[in-house]
Formats: sequence, structure tokens, C-alpha cells
Amino acid sequence: MQIPAKINGMADITAQILTEIRDEAREARVETRENFKTVFHRLTLIDTSMNDVKQRLTSLERHMAALLATVPVMNERIDRLEERVAALETRMP
Repeated sequence: MQIPAKINGMADITAQILTEIRDEAREARVETRENFKTVFHRLTLIDTSMNDVKQRLTSLERHMAALLATVPVMNERIDRLEERVAALETRMP
């Protein structure tokens, strides 16, 4: 059985198109891999930065808690100082 020339020509064109598409698809996959590699690297950097920020916030919370714990003591000292100043003011003519 002989294949008509028109069908044979169309088969050649189809094979050429598929070959071109295959090459383009291969290039697109390589480009996509590189893009994903870049994106994942950036996400890793962001994750590292966020962990650093989280650690700093935790440290800041500890320091703030320590400072807030001293507020009652400071208030008591200020109250006593005000009392002493008031006592001194009453002694002065």
C-alpha cells in the first residue's frame, strides 16, 4: 500500500512541529526548574529571616516582662520619695 504524497507531506510537517514543540517544551521545563529553584531559595531566605524576627520578638517579650515586673517596685519607691519630699516641705518655713 502506497501513502499518498499529500498525507506523507502532512506527516512530515506534523513530525517537524512535534519536534519543535518537544524542544521548546524541554527548554520551558529547564526554565521552570530554574524559576522554582530561585523561588524556593528566596522562600528559604524569608523563612530564615522570619525565624530570626521570631527569636528577637521572643527575646524582646522576655525583656519587657522583666521591665514590667519592676514597675510595682518603682511605683513604691516613687511613692516613698513623694512622702519624704512632702515631709521635708512641711518642715521648711
